Order: sequence, then structure tokens, then C-alpha cells
Amino acid sequence: MKVYYILIMLSFISVFKAQQTITIIGKVKDGNTNKPLPYVAVQVQNSNYGTNTSKDGSFHISIPAKKHISVLFKLLGYTSRIKEYDLNESQDSLFISINLNQSYSSLDTFTVYAKLKPDTLVGSPKYSIYDFDFYEDKFILLTAEKTLEKAELKLADVNGKIITSYTVPKEGGEAKEFYHDYMGYTNLVCKNYIYRINMYHDRFVLIPLAVEDVNAFIKPIIDTINGKIIFSDYWKEYPMFNYFSFNEADSIKAQLHTVEDKEMMHAYNFEYYSLMPKEKLAARRLAMEYKTDKHIVASLMSGFTKSMFYEPLYAPLYIIKDTISVFDHYKDHLFHLDKNGHKIDSIPINYNHPKNWKEWKNKMLKDDINNLVYAVYDKNGHKYIKQISTQTGKDLGKYNLQFHSADKLKIHDGYAYYIYRPYESTQEKFFYRELIKLENTH
Repeated sequence: MKVYYILIMLSFISVFKAQQTITIIGKVKDGNTNKPLPYVAVQVQNSNYGTNTSKDGSFHISIPAKKHISVLFKLLGYTSRIKEYDLNESQDSLFISINLNQSYSSLDTFTVYAKLKPDTLVGSPKYSIYDFDFYEDKFILLTAEKTLEKAELKLADVNGKIITSYTVPKEGGEAKEFYHDYMGYTNLVCKNYIYRINMYHDRFVLIPLAVEDVNAFIKPIIDTINGKIIFSDYWKEYPMFNYFSFNEADSIKAQLHTVEDKEMMHAYNFEYYSLMPKEKLAARRLAMEYKTDKHIVASLMSGFTKSMFYEPLYAPLYIIKDTISVFDHYKDHLFHLDKNGHKIDSIPINYNHPKNWKEWKNKMLKDDINNLVYAVYDKNGHKYIKQISTQTGKDLGKYNLQFHSADKLKIHDGYAYYIYRPYESTQEKFFYRELIKLENTH
């Protein structure tokens, strides 16, 4: 395990020393009065980078270097705007000055339902939708007519209109799913390659990356804060992992939090003592050869981590504004750390222990636009979510998804998005969304 950690850290150092950044500085004003607008949400589209304007309407963001960026400006009562920019390779800064106009809306005639119906965003009898991601105010879709061995990427607008399509290269092998990385890129995971998806004026540009490189250099990284990267040494075959921060400026690594399932660790270590004498000897020899713990080798030899008795750890970390929040489901506490990685406090949580324990699915989702966190549950195939306060750890309300077995659930700007095909129907997999309306659970 130690060798693995050292290799990962060396990889981080080499990757991040080569990485350039772009500083975006700007000011937002009212289009009518020309006065500065405070508290405007500024979001670099297709990324996790965002901020709010200060009292004088100014903002400042540093992001990894890109050739093309889109920035969303959003404030309640004003019409949202998206600005696109092409950047040259030597450019390290960008200044944006923008005006927002107040929005005026009239009430149209509408039909009242007992409960809002899900919106069908994209659906076709010619192909199924297997995965999706968000790009600006549009959607990137992974589609196929029959199997993902012949997959197509499609870009759709909010009205479901397909803007452009792109056939996934054959050399990539069978397509699997999308992976959204910490830099905000949508990546297409295929059998042979992982393709980083770049959009250039609504056109797909795919860059092939080695699967091993993505797994080693990118996937362990959770996010960035205050000039530091946040990453973990998580390994699904071991019931303990750590969160770290890494400062590129001084190459200092700091441990932020340790997650451990103590009961599982006890069972994990016991596997060594249940081996026959010859097997114990083999485990010790392999441990010496690979410079790791004999208990790890023994558990892998016995197949314990593939059995019904083992469950990989799940304790997500989210950065909400300038606070690091770790939802530790094994200590049953939410830990808050400041932007420098110093512990602020910890508060108890119990949403992960519902009355029917089978309903908790060890899954949480973050709405990156609204900075809200939800826990996901499943009752007899029907998913429901609870919004969890990142301040108190309490659930703030519940919402039941209307369709049975909704797949690839994601939450974005107050809506639940998913893929669904009616049970025992001939319909292909369609892309839906529902406006989240919380019900009080207290």
C-alpha cells in the first residue's frame, strides 16, 4: 500500500507542476442603472469552478488552462447570460465586463396536476440514451441504436433538439459511461481508452487518454481549494482511506481526514489467521515482495473483498464555497474543515440509518449549481432523495421520483435528471427531468 501511495504522489507532483492556470477577473453591472451587482453566481460551464460577485460586483476565479471556456452569470430576478471565449496558449488571464438585465415574466395559462409530471427532454424510437452530462445550457448524450459497441455522442439543447452528433471511434472499443473529472471535463470511458470530450463551438473534439493514466492521475483527485488539490488514497479493496491536500507551491502534502470501518477492518485482518499454514507463508512472502501488509494479501487470496460480507467504503467529500465537508458514514459525523484544511467542527448525522436500512444506497449527489447535497435511497425500485444540510447534517425534506427504476440519476440546478424506460415496454431509454419539490419529513 505504501508503494502505491508514493507512486500516486509522485504522479500528482509531475502532473501539477506542468499544469497552467488562467485567472478570470471581471465585473457585473445592472444593465439599466449601470450599478454593480453583488451576489451574482459566476460559474465556469462544464466545470466545478465558480464563485459569487462581491459587494462591488467584482469576481475572481483561477481555473486550469483551456482553449475555450463558457461562463454563466446568474442572479434571481435577472436574465441569465452565458459568455464564450477562445483563448490562446500563452494567455494566462481574462477580463470580463458584463451587464445583466432584469427579467420580466407574465403568467401563462397552465394545467394544474396533483403532482408535476416529469419532462421528456430527449427521446427517440431510433436509439437509446445510456448516459448524459451537462454542458453550458445543453446536454451531452451517450447513445446507441443497439449496443454501445457502436455508440454516438449527441449534443442536445433544452428543448430536446439534437444540435450535432459524433460517432465514437472504433479503436476506443465498447463505450461504457461518462466520467466527470475535477477539472470539469466530461470524459467518455471506453474499453480501450478514456476520451476527454472538448467542445469547440458546439462541435465534439475527442482526446484519447490511457485508462491507466486517468485512474492514477485524475480519478483520485476530488477538487481544488485555495491553491491546493484535494485527493484520496481510496482503494475499494481496503476498509480504510485518507483525504489529503497537496500544495503545488511548496509540494507539501497534508492529511485532512481518515475514514475507517473498524468492524470491517477487524473482519478483514482476521482473514490472515483463518489461512492454512502454507497459505500464511505464501501471504507473508508476497507481502515482502510487494512491500505491503500480509493482511491485505490474505484478504485478496481468500476472496473476502468479493464476498457478500464486504462492502467498499463510501464517505464523500464536497467543497461548499470555502468549506470542506466530509460525510463520514462510519463515524456518523459530518466534519467541517476550512480552506486551509484545519478542522472547524464535527456534527452528528443519522440520515444514513433509515428505519429500513436496506433503503440507504450509500450514494450522495451534489447540485453544483446550487451547492446543495442530497442522499439517495431506494424502496422496492422507487428512488427517493433527501436534501442534507451541509451546516447541520439534518435532512431538510424528501422527494420521491415518479418513475420506477430511474437510472443514472444526477441533480442540476434544482432538477433531478435521469434515464428511464418503462418496465416491459418496447420504448427505448429516454432522458427525463423532474423539478424537485421537497416534502417535509419532520
